[in-house]
Amino acid sequence: KRMAEILKIGDPRSDRRCTVCHAVGSTEKSVSDGVACEGCHGPAEKWLGPHTQVNSHAASVAAGLTDTKNLRLRAAMCLECHLGTKDKVVDHELIAAGHPDLNFELDTFSWAQPVHYRETKPGAGNSLPRVRVWAVGQATALAQGMRTLALRASQGWPEFSELECYQCHHDLRLDSWRLQRGYGNRKPGSLQLNRARTEVLRVLVAQAAPDQRDALDSALSKVASQSQIGPAAAAVATLADSLAARFEKQDFAAAQGRSILQGLVADIARIADAGVNAAEVATMSLDSLAAAVTGNQAQPATTPLYDYLEHPSTYQPAEFAALFRKAAATVR
Repeated sequence: KRMAEILKIGDPRSDRRCTVCHAVGSTEKSVSDGVACEGCHGPAEKWLGPHTQVNSHAASVAAGLTDTKNLRLRAAMCLECHLGTKDKVVDHELIAAGHPDLNFELDTFSWAQPVHYRETKPGAGNSLPRVRVWAVGQATALAQGMRTLALRASQGWPEFSELECYQCHHDLRLDSWRLQRGYGNRKPGSLQLNRARTEVLRVLVAQAAPDQRDALDSALSKVASQSQIGPAAAAVATLADSLAARFEKQDFAAAQGRSILQGLVADIARIADAGVNAAEVATMSLDSLAAAVTGNQAQPATTPLYDYLEHPSTYQPAEFAALFRKAAATVR
């Protein structure tokens, strides 16, 4: 309600700017239903009855059911709202009015919803299904994020929602961690892209697709330079799509799951320095990976991390990194 007042939206329950995501799948007469079944599963007229029958999945997909068993398709569908499209937009104006930043992690978000489907069981060639879900989600989020970045760059640059929020929204005291960190190859005041979708993925690629590490680093450096940012972002999207396709077929065994966790711990100082949004993705990733390798759904050790990130204005990378290492040390 407060956002609607700020943005001068008459009724957020019916205004298209809000309902395009918050009432997706609902008919115009039933927007109070919020996000309805068809928002994720597609128009149900032709498959609603038959889809409950044995071995009916393929026929239901042919009749219009969204195939959420396909991990890349599932991630892309979720990201339509949890990241945005040309028609579903969370821009700087909305964020400034109070809308949360759009951070996403496929496995964590899947577990946060009421489970109304059969979980994929470990099997030959898919030892840790949740790690596969996590990996595909990471790569797909980068791909779609870069496509969105390329679109926005073609329409007018900069769009501040693509930037790291707290490069501007922080104090300039001498003990500011940003001043202490320095600027690398950037000039003070130059635009810094939000690295939430890149820094954890670097760890994943280093551990699970090391032959693509240099290509990813090179492509991301071109985006970071913001010279011809649209084509550079499109190139990263293509690379990320190929990584998602690779991870969808890749077997993530327990040893590799733990090596990815160890890689996150080893790189957590770098990830933390990328800002609070990257730290949030690292936290969700720790939660997801720990659940996968231990078989325990609840990870109470990550609660202090989530609590800490509730206060982004007081975020300190060193404090977060210490909390992260402490939480990761409990994974057995």
